[in-house]
Amino acid sequence: MLSPMNHIARDACPHFDASRPPAVSSARACGDCGLERNLRLCLTCGYVGCCESESAHDTAHYQKTGHALITPHQAKTAWVWCYACNAYVD
Repeated sequence: MLSPMNHIARDACPHFDASRPPAVSSARACGDCGLERNLRLCLTCGYVGCCESESAHDTAHYQKTGHALITPHQAKTAWVWCYACNAYVD
């Protein structure tokens, strides 16, 4: 299980590129299973997948594509997770 205590600075994450605008999506469901809750947005391509507490299609997307950065999709909270660094990017 991933630890929620791992944090790194943006400039310490080699996958975070502040000059590139993050991807956006108007999707309302996981692109693989159709789940409409606990969604994550891939900041590289805009893929929307369900989180680890569901069917983990966000993780499968990372493993398939190497797109390391995600954020909650259509949620009230905002954070960025980097799969490659195994940390939240602050």
